[in-house]
Amino acid sequence: MTGFAVLVLLGMVAFTAAFLYQYWKPKFGGLTVKTTPAGALVSIDGKVRGTSPLSIGNLPSGGHQVGVRLEGYREQTRQVMVIPYATESVHWELEPVVPRLSNEQLAEIEALGRKLDGALKDNILLPPPEDYNVLYFVDRILEIDPANKDAADTRARLADTFRRRAELAYAREDWLESEKQYKNLLLLFPEDGAIGERLEEIAARLDARVQDREEQIARWRARAEAAMKVGSLLPPDRDNALDAIRSIQRLDPNNGYIREAIAHLKELMQNRGDAKIAASDWAGARADFRAMLQYFPEDTYSRARLETVESRLAEAAQTERQKSEEKESRARVTALRQSALQSFRAGAYEKSIAEWGEYLKSEPASDEAYFYIGASHQNRKQLDTAILNFEKSLQLNPRNVLAHLNLGLLYDYHRNDLGRAEAHLVRARELGGADSYTPERLLSMIQDLRDRDRAAAVMKHSYPVEHRHAFSSCRGNLHFSEQGMEYRTSETDHSFYESYREMRHFAIEGDQMSVRTRDNRKYNFRFLNAGDSERIRAWISSTRQIIVGGKVE
Repeated sequence: MTGFAVLVLLGMVAFTAAFLYQYWKPKFGGLTVKTTPAGALVSIDGKVRGTSPLSIGNLPSGGHQVGVRLEGYREQTRQVMVIPYATESVHWELEPVVPRLSNEQLAEIEALGRKLDGALKDNILLPPPEDYNVLYFVDRILEIDPANKDAADTRARLADTFRRRAELAYAREDWLESEKQYKNLLLLFPEDGAIGERLEEIAARLDARVQDREEQIARWRARAEAAMKVGSLLPPDRDNALDAIRSIQRLDPNNGYIREAIAHLKELMQNRGDAKIAASDWAGARADFRAMLQYFPEDTYSRARLETVESRLAEAAQTERQKSEEKESRARVTALRQSALQSFRAGAYEKSIAEWGEYLKSEPASDEAYFYIGASHQNRKQLDTAILNFEKSLQLNPRNVLAHLNLGLLYDYHRNDLGRAEAHLVRARELGGADSYTPERLLSMIQDLRDRDRAAAVMKHSYPVEHRHAFSSCRGNLHFSEQGMEYRTSETDHSFYESYREMRHFAIEGDQMSVRTRDNRKYNFRFLNAGDSERIRAWISSTRQIIVGGKVE
């Protein structure tokens, strides 16, 4: 029971304490002061708090002495009760003080009014100039006539304009603009302590902003330097130098580092482009100089270099097109060559000749084409045309062994020009021969040509000789052919012809030659020209042409 009583007592004490706290704790309310006309200085308990219309919160509840004062109007004071947690509204109709104005004052007010209209038209609201602005003329008029309603209304509108501008700038935290507008407002209300307090607050914010701006500029400068060091110069490079420099420019358009950094940035970009030009990286150089001109269109150096690069790229593109065309042309020519070869191998010689002729339009220096044209004509028995084309092939390529070989054969059996035939076969052998025509076989062919050439030389001439009889002699000429020998003389009737096979004897010794015919007649001859006997002996030795009585002499 005793414990319960204690609990009840403690509860009553706590309730009483809470009630007394709520009753005695400080209470606050609000006050709104309006005047007609507006713009009057408002003081509360002797302290100026602003100009009407004015709203003030957090005033201690209870009675307060509220006063309003406006030049040209009677000052008024009133006791106002502020109710806790409520806003009290007070409105004054200010009573103007009507002075008596002289004619001179009225004339001056009229002149000032005209100047006021001019300043309004020129939108010169505040100084400078000091003696030509709306505020100056309004205050001059109110000095003469404090009850001048037009001037008072103009001043009130002026105050409202700058107050609105100041509050808007303050709301968006544009501290420079806000400071400017509150200073303008202070020109209108130099005794308004609230404006001074607001200016002090803005100044503190500006100081903090300046310090923060300097720190930001330092950070952006460090980023710019780092970006230039690693070569990240322009967008779209990540963390590039230009973006960092622009950030500094936004913070401080007149910062001296900006011009220096941009000059260095341009130099780096120009050097990069020039290095790519030196390395023949024309596409890379074009990209760099184009980027430069995108951000610095006035850079004449980059424009000139870009023109040079574009010219080289155009030349390179033209060269590439030419290479492509040449490649396509080579492909067509290669296909034409393969077709011509296939036609030749298939025995379609007329088609082969036409295709090789078309091939020569693209490859006029092709010894191969002339060779196959010659070979095609050779197979068609058009031998003179074949020789002509083989000769053209050798003019282009003197080492064409097949052309030499074919010309050797053609000059032999078609033109019987053994000298030329031998020359071509000798060259073919020197070049190593071809196919079944080995150097050994070619040597045998060359030897055969030489033998035949000697025989031809022997058989082409007549040889003056003296025929000795038993007691006399006569002169005549010996003629040799492949089958036999003939002696012709006009001095006696000793002329005769005898085939080698029917001779019984044939011998040459020195310049003497003896012959025994089939009817056993013996003839002794002496060669009258030096060397004739040796020429005939060499021919017989090399060709073993003369077969006497079934044996070679």
